[in-house]
Amino acid sequence: MAKDHRDAARRERQWKGHIEAWQSSEQTQQAFCKAHRLKYPTFCYWRRRLRAHGATKRPAPRQPSSFVSVVSKEIAAGRADELSARLPGDIELRGINEQNMDLVVQLVARLR
Repeated sequence: MAKDHRDAARRERQWKGHIEAWQSSEQTQQAFCKAHRLKYPTFCYWRRRLRAHGATKRPAPRQPSSFVSVVSKEIAAGRADELSARLPGDIELRGINEQNMDLVVQLVARLR
């Protein structure tokens, strides 16, 4: 009986460590589980169980992303070969395609 209790306590400590490691990572739950070879449904079970018992805290809300939404009128019109993006400051990039994507990435990085 004592061995069962020790095993349960060991499993709880182990999963608490997994949950805390995930919370301090930048990964989604599924990506974390895949990277650590954990079963996602089991991870969710322990996350809920430990949170219900107050053993773990809810993760802090993430800071808003610095990404901006990209609206593609071209995709809606069936022309997926060129995209456009509206950036803060009323900047619009048009004609984005596979050939100039590296340039667009560099330009957006400079605008940050």
